[in-house]
Amino acid sequence: MASVKTCAAFFALLLFATTAGAKSIVIAAGDWQGYTDANGTWLYFDIFREALAQPDLKLHIRVSNWKRAKHMFMAGRADVLICDYKTAHPGWFYPRWHLDYDQSVQLYSLKPLPNLHALADQPVGWLLGYDFDQYLPVNVKAYEAASHAEGFQLLEHGRLTAFISYQMHVPARLTSQLNVIELQQAVAMYPVFRNDLQGRLLARAFDEGMLRLYQTGRLKTLFNNARLYQQAKFAELAETPLP
Repeated sequence: MASVKTCAAFFALLLFATTAGAKSIVIAAGDWQGYTDANGTWLYFDIFREALAQPDLKLHIRVSNWKRAKHMFMAGRADVLICDYKTAHPGWFYPRWHLDYDQSVQLYSLKPLPNLHALADQPVGWLLGYDFDQYLPVNVKAYEAASHAEGFQLLEHGRLTAFISYQMHVPARLTSQLNVIELQQAVAMYPVFRNDLQGRLLARAFDEGMLRLYQTGRLKTLFNNARLYQQAKFAELAETPLP
């Protein structure tokens, strides 16, 4: 039986051989201030780059609105999508380690709602490309806002019955006026790879790199925020060895 070191060396050699042919990968990402920047910096890109630890592999980063980023990945024009919830999409491959935990998804309204069914045929908004209608039990008149600020402004002026967003984006002037219904609890967000040999090998390298960053304390340093680092729930993964 091959030793652990032999297997690790095999995966490293196979990853090098696979990525050497490509020499570069394209990363599509949503535009999230403080997390992704078009110049390839900020938290998610910094973590991904250090976890992958492939200095000879050039990363071409494409940052846009989330709808365009997903379309780019689904159309095969990107090798990695940063980042999304884990779904059962057959063409996507997810690593074991996540990048972060999203906040809970919440529905905001100025008037109390007896239940979500009261939103039937009402104008309800969410950010462009977020597909938050999946959490609603009825059909609504969907509006995809260009920004969270626009969505809350439309809600404030009566153009929307409800707006779906996150607590961190609620304008301070509206905090005491809003009624809130939680649609989904906080869940992990993963870099998404293509479900092919290169994608699976990149995911394996990412998992091994994340474990290394966690064990050395570098991951905590990259977060540079004790509360956000704690909320990301990495400790549970570190206790389970890679298969």
